[in-house]
Amino acid sequence: MRVEPVADAEALAGLHAAILAPSFPLDELETVEGMTAGLEDGTVVAVVARDDEGTALGLATGAWSPSTRVLLLSYLAVAPGVRGGGVGGALLEAALDRWTERLDPLVVLAEVEDPAATGADRPEDHGDPAARLRFYLRRGARALPLPYVQPALRPGGWRVPGMLLLALVVRPDLVQDDDWRLPTEPLRDFLVGYYDEAEGGSPSPEVLAPLTGPFVVLRPSA
Repeated sequence: MRVEPVADAEALAGLHAAILAPSFPLDELETVEGMTAGLEDGTVVAVVARDDEGTALGLATGAWSPSTRVLLLSYLAVAPGVRGGGVGGALLEAALDRWTERLDPLVVLAEVEDPAATGADRPEDHGDPAARLRFYLRRGARALPLPYVQPALRPGGWRVPGMLLLALVVRPDLVQDDDWRLPTEPLRDFLVGYYDEAEGGSPSPEVLAPLTGPFVVLRPSA
């Protein structure tokens, strides 16, 4: 398996249809037009995992905010029929290595469904929220202490409650005695900008309320 950057909008559009669309509910899926436009202006980064024959096995995309230096892992998905073979873990590691080296973000975030809040009617082909959370926690992710709600990602879409916002990695200078001390101002600015860009709205006061001090401290998961 090799991991390589996605170089152009046409390639990303094909991967959106083949990998992302079968893997996420519609309200959690950005439009292909928005993602390809972001790839062209540098606010979307993407890498694809391929086998020796060139078949796409998985896709990771990130939304980059240069003004706040916050990177959101928008999607990490493997192709239908490929799950469980280690592709996701290897793809995540390669993506984080590449993006942290190129962009030097303060933090890389990820949105995941909170298994405690997920309804029983979720389609099986959209994955197991509990397994997905364990996947990230095993790799050192730490949850931000806020009641996260994903903004609406497409016209006519809905906000998605019952989510967790995870920090996957932080810049080394933010680590102190194994705690991650994230400055709250760029986190708040990122969330405000993310909601505005996605839907023309703002996060609820409840989402931002835990980010009032100078830092939010994330301790290792138990």
